[in-house]
Amino acid sequence: WSKSFGTEVRRLATTTETIVFMAKADIPQSRRKDITYGRIVCDYRSEKKEPNRTRITMGGNLINYPDDCGTPTADLLTVKLLFNSIISTPTCKFMTIDIKDFYLMTTPMKRYEYFRMKLELFPQDVIDLYDLRNKVDHNGNVHCEVRRGMYGLPQAGIIAQDLLTKRLNKAGYRQSKITPGYWRHDWQPISFTLVVDDFGVKYVNKDDVKHLISSLSQDYTIDTDWEGMWYLGLTLDW
Repeated sequence: WSKSFGTEVRRLATTTETIVFMAKADIPQSRRKDITYGRIVCDYRSEKKEPNRTRITMGGNLINYPDDCGTPTADLLTVKLLFNSIISTPTCKFMTIDIKDFYLMTTPMKRYEYFRMKLELFPQDVIDLYDLRNKVDHNGNVHCEVRRGMYGLPQAGIIAQDLLTKRLNKAGYRQSKITPGYWRHDWQPISFTLVVDDFGVKYVNKDDVKHLISSLSQDYTIDTDWEGMWYLGLTLDW
């Protein structure tokens, strides 16, 4: 996992500037009480193109975010109703879209957060690259300032969702005012359920889906499954 962890650190710190390494003394005095911990999480996700996944997550239980963190999302009943609608309409089809790294990179934060990790957890090449030995504190911790959405942040969902909503609205897609997580286009015959970053899309014309894909691809890296065989842990047989 050490190699994968090093790759993840470089992606967050260099490619996207999601995190910035710093000495504890450089963190604003008023925010030092809010410093939380970072964890290394290794997981296997068979449905992903890269199933072996190593991520840095923050200890959200120690973060006191002052605003609402609630995120509107489709529930299972809404998803099942979408499935029933597709089955009962001969011309309709189903496909899925997944936004990669939805919480990461693409969502800048107005209020930065901070976490610490032990220097000994970092591979030597990462320590050298970011000069971490000159940033470590007397307890052996390296501190990071988080400037974009990241796993473990209680507010990661809502700030990412707000930005996605703004971009979808611009492309003509609106969320139902009655049913959270159910979306339709202003005039194209396409609708979808949205659960965090997973789209379950009901469509008639393939060109309508291409419009949705094109709209999302302007700001996100996405995966598509035109067969629609898997959605939210459900294996589907169309």
